[in-house]
Amino acid sequence: MKPPVEPGATIAPGTPDHSATLTRGAATLFASGVFSQFLGVLTLVVTARLLTPTDFGIIAYFIIAAAFLEIVQRAVSMILIRQPEITDDHLNTVFTMQVLLGVFSALLIWASAPLMTFFGLAELTSLIPALCFIAIASSIKSTRFPLLERDLRFGFIAGEETTSRIAYTLMAISLTWIWRDYWAIVVASVITQVIRVIWSFSVAPMRPRLTLRCWHDCIDVSSWSLGAQITQFLINNMPQIVIGSMLGLADAGIFRVGYRLVVLFTSQIIGPLERVVYPSLANASRTQGSSQEAFERANAILLGIIVPASVGMALVANHLIVVVAGYQWLAAAQVIWVLAPLKAIETLQANVRSASYVEGSTKRLFLRNTILLIATTALTVLGSNYGFTGAILGSGAASLFAIGLALIMAKDFGTGGFLAPILMAWRTFASTFAMLLAVLFVSSAYGSGDAVGWAYETAEDLPLLRIRFSVKVLVGVFVYVGTHLLLWRLAGKPKGFESLALELAAKLKRKLSKAA
Repeated sequence: MKPPVEPGATIAPGTPDHSATLTRGAATLFASGVFSQFLGVLTLVVTARLLTPTDFGIIAYFIIAAAFLEIVQRAVSMILIRQPEITDDHLNTVFTMQVLLGVFSALLIWASAPLMTFFGLAELTSLIPALCFIAIASSIKSTRFPLLERDLRFGFIAGEETTSRIAYTLMAISLTWIWRDYWAIVVASVITQVIRVIWSFSVAPMRPRLTLRCWHDCIDVSSWSLGAQITQFLINNMPQIVIGSMLGLADAGIFRVGYRLVVLFTSQIIGPLERVVYPSLANASRTQGSSQEAFERANAILLGIIVPASVGMALVANHLIVVVAGYQWLAAAQVIWVLAPLKAIETLQANVRSASYVEGSTKRLFLRNTILLIATTALTVLGSNYGFTGAILGSGAASLFAIGLALIMAKDFGTGGFLAPILMAWRTFASTFAMLLAVLFVSSAYGSGDAVGWAYETAEDLPLLRIRFSVKVLVGVFVYVGTHLLLWRLAGKPKGFESLALELAAKLKRKLSKAA
């Protein structure tokens, strides 16, 4: 990794072009994301076998609250990515806004104890001191750090993600093994937040001072951006919140395990990619005057990665739950069946959000998110009246509604019509359908015993279950990749997801050859 240069510097004309920078950034952050998800699965494997569903229900609320605080702080710092020129006053103003938000959030959390008791979640009041600490800690990160992201130097972003994830995994697993209690996750999260703060100042040092001199430049964009970020976060987590309050912490814990696996293969994989897309679109808008082509290409790449992964996960959900979490979590498989394919297509929202920030249409994004939040809450509450399965179906209906809204907004940032993002990735959907048929055919060859409940009676069945799991995965990967490449050749080898994947593979091969 090269040493950091002065944050805020732009890419000089003689440096590699924007496309090459974007490709390297996407590859770096995607590799970091895949590694982080591997560690996430490892953490889930261990903690799910040592903790109870009720513990996971409490953990779910804690993680939601901690992530919410992080989202709020990131929404404020995002103004620095879009700002044409950055001064020290901008950096210090954003830092001051972060601190004020952190203190205000801590005060609200401290005053929320009666509200938790009112909703029948008194167990959560013990988490208040830890959440207050996280609120303050997340507010004092270096505001020079987002400038590295602004200038497309994503190696430092990947370093933060990887370092913090390794630290969290080691602490969460070790403490859970010792304590067998949800406090292990709480303590691991607190220490990880401190590590993030230290990392931000180590790679992007600054000496902050409190000022609001540039508050007007920041508040114009940041206010609607903050609202859009908050509503989007609540949309993603409202099903979890509703299930916990209406059906109990145990059902919330089961939903948490299933939903955690879903987001590991959807939103958490595209999280690093989204951090490439937004600065990339902003750069294209500043230098080329248009970001339509970059937006459409980003959609195709996103769907090419996420759709097969999520559909494949749904096809092996039974096996995945038993192998990863254990027999006691089998009910979480239905969360994957319903939500994984829908959440894959719903990731189109990531590019829509990025394009909205670039165009400055954050007010419209906030209004769209508000509508979706109301619909998500209503549909999940309605479904929860019919039990756990009903809650999952309600969440699925909300996801369909979100996909429709994303397609409507995508029309304004691309060059096609309502279904353009879907049709542009037609080879991905055709290849995924071929993969679906192949895996179902392999499953049918096993006989009717492959239905729900098969091989879940005793631990002696686990070796055979692993074999079937591995066969399905290998068949799915082979059919998807083969079909995708065949359709790409028949279509005349257009520039898109396949060409990018082959380009990255060729570069990796050259580097390995040089290393050898």
